[in-house]
Amino acid sequence: MPRVCFIVNPIAGRGQALERWRQIEPLAARLGEYGVKFTERPGHGTDLARLAIQEGYDRVVSIGGDGTLNEVGNGLVGTNAALAVIPAGRGNDWVRTAGVPTDAAEGCRLAFGGRVARMDVGLAHGYRYFFNAAGFGFDAEVCARVNTYGQRFPKFSYVRGVFDTLFHFTGVPVDVEIDGERRRLNRVLLLEVGIGRYFGGGMQVFPQADIADGLFEIAWGEDLGRLELIRLVSLIYSGRHVGHPKVRMARGRKLTADSPEKVVIQLDGEVVGHLPVTFEILPGALNVVLPG
Repeated sequence: MPRVCFIVNPIAGRGQALERWRQIEPLAARLGEYGVKFTERPGHGTDLARLAIQEGYDRVVSIGGDGTLNEVGNGLVGTNAALAVIPAGRGNDWVRTAGVPTDAAEGCRLAFGGRVARMDVGLAHGYRYFFNAAGFGFDAEVCARVNTYGQRFPKFSYVRGVFDTLFHFTGVPVDVEIDGERRRLNRVLLLEVGIGRYFGGGMQVFPQADIADGLFEIAWGEDLGRLELIRLVSLIYSGRHVGHPKVRMARGRKLTADSPEKVVIQLDGEVVGHLPVTFEILPGALNVVLPG
């Protein structure tokens, strides 16, 4: 039986992560050898994951949102330890793709007994990893706004962020290179690279995404008016935006982008800076615990 370390973000989901840990701790004690650590500051999840490896844990469980998952995963890339996830945040998009249960007790059992598989990892700026999606433009502006709203109505935060951003962001010129092919995009509303299928609390941006195929799914929208963008957002939730005349889809292993304007970047829903950026795929760089 593996040794399992739980890393809990006590403020994720307005305290939901901490409550979930309290619910499952007796179950964890029955299932096997475990430990628990609590994050205390931004970036602490990465440090705690590395500490868990030093202490000999085989599996490390993120209990929190996509941001907590990102921090914990950043401490595990390239190691033999495996990442498990018990979701307790706003978006929880990675678990939708992976088929991980949202029930805390089921997630706890999975952490001890699930199968280990390898998944692809994204690398930004040559040093920061991401596991679900990254991008710039409209989506990153939405993330920046959502992160200022607090946790009072988490299910509606992304919807509110989308509509707030609609009236403040009109697109930017961007120079993009995908696997050596250069493109000049005149008025980009958003550009997204994905490992998982979902972003923004359930938007199915990449219906065909595979977390272990060694490729990014890439999508961008250009020269879209506000009304067109509103219609497009409604289509994205069901994946019906694919084939839209102003949406471009591609696959690739490396993407670089720059702009003469100040453009915000997000990784797994967390704002991390501005263009220029290089995104690279690292095939099979992380062990994850999955059902089956």
